[in-house]
Amino acid sequence: DGKPSRSVFRVLEKFANATLCEVELDTGRTHQIRVHAQHIGHPVLGDEKYGDAEANRSARHFGLKRLFLHALQFRFVLPTVAEAYLFQAPLAPELATVLERLRADVPGQRG
Repeated sequence: DGKPSRSVFRVLEKFANATLCEVELDTGRTHQIRVHAQHIGHPVLGDEKYGDAEANRSARHFGLKRLFLHALQFRFVLPTVAEAYLFQAPLAPELATVLERLRADVPGQRG
């Protein structure tokens, strides 16, 4: 939509052909992480719209059947009470399995 947006990427772990990143958003634009990741040459695995078709095919061998995106935490402040609220969620089991397989660098049985 052409509006300014900012994402801060931090590398958490590197694999043979993928990198696990934490992304902090300073703005909240539609598909922001996906667009910024593609722009810097590291598209999100499983992203059929902005991603890399070859990387997505490879990721399916590790059992990935969806976007490899996870909202670890969400924080906001209600202006009426000036109190911060923080919500956290564990990594989905299917994404944890893909991470384990990437760490072992052995394609999964599913494909």
